Amino acid sequence: MASTSPTRPDRREDSLAAQSLPPSPAPGPAAPPSAARNPPRAIPVPRIPWLRSKIFLIGLGLGLIILAAYSNSFSAGLVLDNSVVIGDDPRIRAVNGDNIQLILTKNYWWPAFESNLYRPLTTMSYLINYRLFSHGAPDKFDLATVPSFHWVNFLLQWANVFLVLVIVRRLSGQLALATVAAALFAVHPVNVESVTNIVGRGDLLATLSILLGGWCYLRAAEATGWGKVAWLTGVAFNALWGIFAKESAVLLAAFVFLYDLIWRWPRLPEKKFFPRLGRAILEFGVKGYVALAPALLALLIARSRLTFYSPVFGEVFADNPISGADHWYIGAMTAINVLGRYLLLMIFPRTLSCDYSYHAIPLYGDPGAGLQDLLTWVSLGVIVGLLMFAVKRCRTQPLFAWAVGIFFLMQLPTMNLLLSIGSIMAERFLYLPSIGFCVAAAQFLWWIGGFLVRHARWPRLILGWSLAGAATFALGARTHARNADWQTEYSLWQSASAAEPDSFKVHKGFANCLWGEALAHHKGDWVAEESALDAAITEAEKGLSILDHPPLPLPKEDNTLFKDLGMFYLLKGAHVEHRGQTDEARGFYQKSVAVLLRAVEVDHYANKTSHETSLRRGRLESEISDVGNYNIYTLLVVSYEHLKDWTNAETYARYIQRLVPLDTIGYRLAATECANQGRVGDAAVLILEALFLDPRDGSLFQTLGTYYSAMGLVPNPVNPFGNNFSLNQDVPLVRQELNQAGVDLVRHLEDCKQHEAAAALRDKFIASYKIPAELFIRK
Repeated sequence: MASTSPTRPDRREDSLAAQSLPPSPAPGPAAPPSAARNPPRAIPVPRIPWLRSKIFLIGLGLGLIILAAYSNSFSAGLVLDNSVVIGDDPRIRAVNGDNIQLILTKNYWWPAFESNLYRPLTTMSYLINYRLFSHGAPDKFDLATVPSFHWVNFLLQWANVFLVLVIVRRLSGQLALATVAAALFAVHPVNVESVTNIVGRGDLLATLSILLGGWCYLRAAEATGWGKVAWLTGVAFNALWGIFAKESAVLLAAFVFLYDLIWRWPRLPEKKFFPRLGRAILEFGVKGYVALAPALLALLIARSRLTFYSPVFGEVFADNPISGADHWYIGAMTAINVLGRYLLLMIFPRTLSCDYSYHAIPLYGDPGAGLQDLLTWVSLGVIVGLLMFAVKRCRTQPLFAWAVGIFFLMQLPTMNLLLSIGSIMAERFLYLPSIGFCVAAAQFLWWIGGFLVRHARWPRLILGWSLAGAATFALGARTHARNADWQTEYSLWQSASAAEPDSFKVHKGFANCLWGEALAHHKGDWVAEESALDAAITEAEKGLSILDHPPLPLPKEDNTLFKDLGMFYLLKGAHVEHRGQTDEARGFYQKSVAVLLRAVEVDHYANKTSHETSLRRGRLESEISDVGNYNIYTLLVVSYEHLKDWTNAETYARYIQRLVPLDTIGYRLAATECANQGRVGDAAVLILEALFLDPRDGSLFQTLGTYYSAMGLVPNPVNPFGNNFSLNQDVPLVRQELNQAGVDLVRHLEDCKQHEAAAALRDKFIASYKIPAELFIRK
């Protein structure tokens, strides 16, 4: 077997490796005589046609390996975040100016919820992907296009694998070693969450930009004159587009720095540290790193703009407990524990999960976490040992040092050491770092072969390739099996429930999946629906038990599980009431109210904290509107209505109007509760406000006509004309209520900081509805 040293390929084994040596440093000023006598060895750019063909044939073979491992991924549906980011995003359904503008100006998760993430190129790729393969109407997502999204991800994975092949080949001078490393990366199962999971495309694109930019930098380091400028321009271009695909593309800077540190720094001619540092600043920084400046500046501007206007104020403790650790060292030690888990997953990826929320990974020092604390120290020892070994072997085995550096450096944005992020752990965070692991693993397999068979060439070759083939086959088989988990919501959450039963969000997701499956296959079948509800309630209560033992303080609570469980209790009450068991149904409605009020408490806390954070960022009070999950209050209104508590129902319906003042739902619900209390006139005014917001909604006209009938207006001012309606504005009561509705709506929008919408509607009311202008003046 060949030597494990990437700088000394076995010439007898690999004729291609024999033509290559480690890359040379970028040209600079003339070296002193001592350096001239010992010039650094350089990798010549391959010029032989058959040599290039060999690499591309290997690339083709790697593509076939990827296709085999991911052959069952193309039938996977829009599971997990895909249904929101792709299925519910209207921006990707038609190519027009409005959608392009929305992609460029809104956050990645728009319109589902607010976020600090800005990835317009990734969203643009979804748009192009969809329009190329969709034949459906732009108002509804065409599910027939889903396989095309998987094919694009497959092609991106293939491109990344090929780039790993050529980069490792260039760094090591060993084609066999590069082939094994690329093959392991091609099929490692931790990468399923970035390849089979469609929204993992951001990881694929960011990695593509880093590898392309890194390749350009390797060439720039060897080039001179305009050739160097051209290659550095390639670095700048790839860095720039990459950060608009996913912000982790900024790690191209880490790739560049690591290459310079391991290969170019030792070869600088200066012997003393400070003169060498000065030369490095000139050669690496001024003549290289400047290419990264545009991307870093663009990332800073984009993040600053999004953060300034975003109501997001921090990370959710239940998603990432490290964000709420009481002391920095607790968070740091927990992050070390996660790094150890990552290493274990890379070595033995048997148990994989799409979620690791609270309390799957306990904080360091938590009661009952003694074994985990011990594993944290073991992880710390292993990590420190690896880093020390890499530093010690940096001169003799630079590729191994590079691999270790890639594995750890590429986790800097997600390892929760420098700053806390939205998740404590996720397999998708390993996509880019896994390149480093796979390179080190390939070297280890090479070493095993050389260690077991030291002198016999052909047995050593056979053993080495057998080990590499077996590892690739085993990982590919696990990847194929993992793809099956991502086929449907049910299969995904069922596998997660088995893998991480201590994660509250796993039970939350499984509960929603069980109810969703019932609606999809048994809608209208009350027996089947109630059976699914019972199963969903059981799962959601498991999640609630995790959150409540021990009870979390308000800032660390999660209201999404409360909202979902409240919905399940509400639906269960309706089913029980359908059977005529009124008292039992009332008990479920009361349970729904109780858990939803917990959600309200958390939601109000989040609104208050978001408001305070926006003020600290420099936003004006007049610009900051209330934020919250209006679905919580919608469920609460319905639950109170079932309990015939009209007053509380109206209170929360009015709050919905504050959260979504341009949506008609709050006005509808508030009108219903006013009518239930006998205030039909107030109900009619609220429906008129809703009609001002959506004048084409025929159901609003029908409701308004019902209220006018209850008020005794004959003839009814609401007149149907086929599928359309008209309102007789000459009726004195109608005119009075129109004036009141217009004034109330404008003032409500102003109170909700919707100043542009309020001004536009005020002008429209004065011009089209003849509402006197003086009525809008506040006294």
